[in-house]
Amino acid sequence: MFTKLLPLALLLCLCAGGTQANGNNDTEAEKSKRNKTTKVARTRATPIIDGILEPEVWQQVNPANNFFRYDPLNGKPSSQQTEVYMLYDNDAVYIGAYLHDTAPDSVLTQLGQRDSGENNSDMFGVYLDTYNDKQNAFAFLISAAGVQTDIKYSQGREDWNWDAVWESSVRTHDGGWTVEMRIPYGAIRFPKAEVQTWGVNYMRVIRRTREKSYWSHVDNSVDGLINQAGRAIGIDGIESPVRLQFMPYVSGYVNHAPASNSESNQKSTTHSINGGMDVKYGINDAFTLDVTLIPDFGQTQSDNQVLNLGPFEVKYSENRQFFTEGTELFNKAGLFYSRRIGATPVGRDAVKDQLAEKEGITKNPVETQLLNAAKVSGRTRRGLGVGLFNAFTGNTYATVQDSVTGATREVLTDPFSNYSVFVLDQTLPRNSYLTFTNTNVTRTNGFYDANVTGLRMRFADKRNLFAMTAGGNLSQLYGKDADNDPATNDGTTLGHQYFVNLSKISGNLQYGINHNVESNTYDINDLGFISNNNEMSTSASVSYNFYQPVWEFLSWRNSLSVGHSMLYEPNEFIKLDFGASTNVRFRNFMSAYLNAGIRPGDRYDYFEARSFPQVFVRPPAHDVNVGISSDYRKRFALDASTGFWRSSRYNQDSWWLSLSPRFRVNDKFSIVNGNSFKSEQHNIGYAKAYENKKALTKHILFGDRTITTVSTTISSAYIFNERSGLTLNMRHYWSRAAYQKFYELTKDGLLQPITETQEQYTSSVNGINYNTFNLDLVYSWRFAPGSELRVVWKNFIKDESNELENRYFDNMSRTFSTPQNNNFSVKLLYFIDYISLKNVLSA
Repeated sequence: MFTKLLPLALLLCLCAGGTQANGNNDTEAEKSKRNKTTKVARTRATPIIDGILEPEVWQQVNPANNFFRYDPLNGKPSSQQTEVYMLYDNDAVYIGAYLHDTAPDSVLTQLGQRDSGENNSDMFGVYLDTYNDKQNAFAFLISAAGVQTDIKYSQGREDWNWDAVWESSVRTHDGGWTVEMRIPYGAIRFPKAEVQTWGVNYMRVIRRTREKSYWSHVDNSVDGLINQAGRAIGIDGIESPVRLQFMPYVSGYVNHAPASNSESNQKSTTHSINGGMDVKYGINDAFTLDVTLIPDFGQTQSDNQVLNLGPFEVKYSENRQFFTEGTELFNKAGLFYSRRIGATPVGRDAVKDQLAEKEGITKNPVETQLLNAAKVSGRTRRGLGVGLFNAFTGNTYATVQDSVTGATREVLTDPFSNYSVFVLDQTLPRNSYLTFTNTNVTRTNGFYDANVTGLRMRFADKRNLFAMTAGGNLSQLYGKDADNDPATNDGTTLGHQYFVNLSKISGNLQYGINHNVESNTYDINDLGFISNNNEMSTSASVSYNFYQPVWEFLSWRNSLSVGHSMLYEPNEFIKLDFGASTNVRFRNFMSAYLNAGIRPGDRYDYFEARSFPQVFVRPPAHDVNVGISSDYRKRFALDASTGFWRSSRYNQDSWWLSLSPRFRVNDKFSIVNGNSFKSEQHNIGYAKAYENKKALTKHILFGDRTITTVSTTISSAYIFNERSGLTLNMRHYWSRAAYQKFYELTKDGLLQPITETQEQYTSSVNGINYNTFNLDLVYSWRFAPGSELRVVWKNFIKDESNELENRYFDNMSRTFSTPQNNNFSVKLLYFIDYISLKNVLSA
């Protein structure tokens, strides 16, 4: 198939031979828009961060001005004038901005949570590429309402979980609004050099016209943001300070939950008081050590759990801050899934196989205990990024009890374990890089160990038109047998994966081809995540994008794709599919999209039967979905989508509908309601397997089921000011699976009706009525830079039974009559900076 797709790729190259990204044949006027230079001055007077630009302070330097639009009308001059001043001293860099506005009463100032990004508010931001490598940067944004956002950029990825401690203030006035920022050197990293040259760009959003502009023009047909920044000169004689920060915390919890060994109407109440600390230490100008001592993740946002009837694990988002902040190096190769740390014990499911006669399980923890974690990360002035992550989890035991004597004993389900990740990432010219990654899990007490080593690279041409990305990984399991018994030592298992991608990445016409191989023994799931291995896939895509207004559209994106998959071992065909999509944004800022896909032939599914290499032949299918999104500037806005999927052989079809209205009551209060409905008719999947001991045969039964899923969410926020607010996240999820009939899966992968004698085996296969409800109510108050008080109430309900409900409100009533888990907590986190503390003590 690869050779069949190669002519298509060559044809696309020929067709696009003369097509270049905007700016490759720039006139002098066009070149003046980008690669700008601004002069920075050492200030003689420390600015007072109050939003007032004192002339005697800020006019020590000429301002950066003449912004150009990014969206809409990319490349046109900004509709409003902006002046930005940049100063520095021995402690910090200072940004002052005067954002002129001819209609100052129209500056929008909706409040939001910290790091909420672009609300319905005007914005200003600065991007600092302190190593001037055109790939990595720190971004500091402030809204006209005074809400801070900080982002860490790393080679095209954005880390919104990164948090820095910095100061800012805004003021609105008759001429527009002004901004002052103080970014201490302890919040950023920069090379150890007498004279500094930083990459820099400034951004402004005028929300009422949805205009975004940059000082150094960012061409939206060119790949990348940081590589199109300007530069700041004139910074000299600065040194990275002692970066030592302490974040001690104290927290208290009260948990009210159903007693595990009592009737459902009885409750048990527990409480705890915890204390611990996070520490950040700057080893040198480039590298930082982060340590969490006695971690506390009790206030982490709840998971959106779902009913999973498929053969693969569900991947949930990581919400624990220590594992989400500053981990861009560790996540780059896709080998690090931090939720493996403190997850389900590897031997939990094996406890039942170790029971003696008359023994039963009385306790079997679903999580291991995280003892501590640490990470070191940074990047040298030559562009070498180094990351080292390490975490420990403690022994976890299940408890079993003899039903006759009452005697209990403990079964080790997860031993003391060490998790580590090591990364070397070298930035190269022209948005290119070379990355080495190693992950390792070492377990004690004879449990198996795991190791994965990977290499990833990207090379782009001088014009930033074409890029090649390639990589490969080697997985090693030590002491894990073929039956996946975690406590059995049975040699070493090796697996591998590799991929290569060739793409045209800039310009109106873009295209690419990708080839990926995963061996049948490739396994990274001890510290990474992969749904399934044993696959070879090849895909190609082509897109044509209009970045400037055309007809009634402000922008228009169109794409076509084709994909081909095979098993790695044995070398068998899986599927061939085609896709198309179009996405438009109208001049009134309403957006719409249309996606369509078709699988013209059978799909050979080797995983649904849970008995490899038994295959299930899925028939041809096609699907279409459409959606719209209205203008978020309006007080009321709506996102809506619908679609259907159809396969004729078994008369299968499904359709879905999603409606998400959002209402902004005022600048402080907003609410978003998400509603989705999906109906799947004749959904066919694995139901049960049994063995005929006389005939020595194994039979696999599939079920024909109707699955109905309804989900409702409410996300609401009342923000008192830029430092405090109350947020509510509520979700109810209901999925109902009702079986109509059963089939036997034949050896050639087709379905045949079951016999009368086989009906006895289906009696234990029941429908599923699955409900989850979670509510997170959070009050947060950032009472000082980096310091926060959080009060959280969490309510959780899970109801899974074989008694099906047909009516929505009857189901709701039953769900809320189910025993609930309520958790109330208060957590106080205080930020202590060594430099500030030293200055206070020496005063």
